Amino acid sequence: MDAEMSSDLGADLSGCRFVLLPKNELASRGAVGTGRKADLIERLRAYDRNQNFKNPVIHAPEPLEVEWPVSGFKQLKKEHKVIMPKLSREQIEAYFLYRMAEDNVYSGDLQSMTKGQLMFESHRVLACSILKNDNGIFLSGVVGAAMKKKVTYNYRLKLEKSSGDPLNSHCECPAGRGPHGSCKHVAAVLIMISDFITTGNVNTGRSCTDTLMMFTKPKSSYSGSPVKAEKLPTKRKLAPVYLADPRPLKYRNCPGYNDHIKNTVTNFCSVSSMDLSIRYLYEKADIQVTQSDVDLIERSTRLQSCSPKWLEERRWRLTASTFGEICKVTSRRNTNKFCHSLFYGSNIQSKALSHGKNYEAKALKAFNLKFDKNAKRCGFYVSIDKSFLGASPDAILEDGKSIVEIKCPYNGRNEDVKPGPNFKFLQMDSNGNIVLKESSNYYDQIQGQLFVTKRSLCYFVVYTLCDLFVQKISLNEEYCNNCLVPKLESFYQRVFRPYVASTL
Repeated sequence: MDAEMSSDLGADLSGCRFVLLPKNELASRGAVGTGRKADLIERLRAYDRNQNFKNPVIHAPEPLEVEWPVSGFKQLKKEHKVIMPKLSREQIEAYFLYRMAEDNVYSGDLQSMTKGQLMFESHRVLACSILKNDNGIFLSGVVGAAMKKKVTYNYRLKLEKSSGDPLNSHCECPAGRGPHGSCKHVAAVLIMISDFITTGNVNTGRSCTDTLMMFTKPKSSYSGSPVKAEKLPTKRKLAPVYLADPRPLKYRNCPGYNDHIKNTVTNFCSVSSMDLSIRYLYEKADIQVTQSDVDLIERSTRLQSCSPKWLEERRWRLTASTFGEICKVTSRRNTNKFCHSLFYGSNIQSKALSHGKNYEAKALKAFNLKFDKNAKRCGFYVSIDKSFLGASPDAILEDGKSIVEIKCPYNGRNEDVKPGPNFKFLQMDSNGNIVLKESSNYYDQIQGQLFVTKRSLCYFVVYTLCDLFVQKISLNEEYCNNCLVPKLESFYQRVFRPYVASTL
């Protein structure tokens, strides 16, 4: 009987590794070794058929290794904006919400985007450095934890050099492990970079030395209104003798005496460079104008350069004909000489100026005939919002929304109007039409005239002896409000107004 079982067992286990002691073999495989011999042998057969009841080994793909640079980084500054590609909100959302993970499933990290926006607004991005090489744009820095002030994480980012798409990211936090980390800290950094590319502001966390000292600031502000000295509460009753005027009666309430005191105080402070508190009792000079003032100045200056009023009103103001030159002033420019030419004007006489004055009326007449308009000469306009700005268009239309600016170039007086060396301010657009260059000083002049006169359309006329060119140019409100006017106001406050004050 035993011999038959041994022969059968040898035949059945010929294809597998057979050991002499079934209990030891079962124990090595982690199986139960109790029972009859036949059961042990059957148990061995079952383990051989099912590969010892173990799941197959899954070989996960190795993560993509990124060669992160270790040197050459520089602190992110405003100057780096020119080397950064555009990084929009849609690109960041594509990286966090629609990026395919290793299991071919959308990652959908919407919560990380929401929390990253809150961390950016809370200035939790503490530092950022940048390195640009042939492999891409690398960013490195520190992000503060959301709920713990003393916990920080180092991060690393890689952006595509031309498109700005995020390629790789890594953060020291548990959720941001690279090479494709998608934690809220990485989201905060990408949102900060997108804001930097748009505005040029590096919104990183401030240190304690970046803000004004706070230990001298009172905990609560005083909201009481000022009280005159004679109405201050006091326990002592003032006798009439304390308020008596010591001057003789004939010197009291003299007409013009208050003006005499005001002029004396003002002149003394100006000459001696001393500051007296009494001068703050007088109102400061008000240079603002009303709509009636603007209309009166315009009507009285329609002769323009032939009118003394025109020269007087524009002398201490920035005029549209100089807007382009002012916006292009650099630190190398001698601002004192430039302000002298703006304030006193220029007496230079040339053939080009004479030609422009002589043919300006003919150009306006040709414009009216060709386009059936009734443009009329106008005077000097002053801006109500910015009273230090003024403009003198060559003509205005009665529709209340259009002006005319005329150019009669001397060098191209015998040529057709087209882009070239004699018409450097013109160019061809994508449709093959002749247009005014937006980089030209004439463009700043026209936008300034539209801003000052509060009109929306300008007919830009170029007149030669054999051709007439007209282009309609609309008011660019975004350019005026965000670029042109801020530059002019800065130049007026920092340079021109101090110069005018020094000449008085």
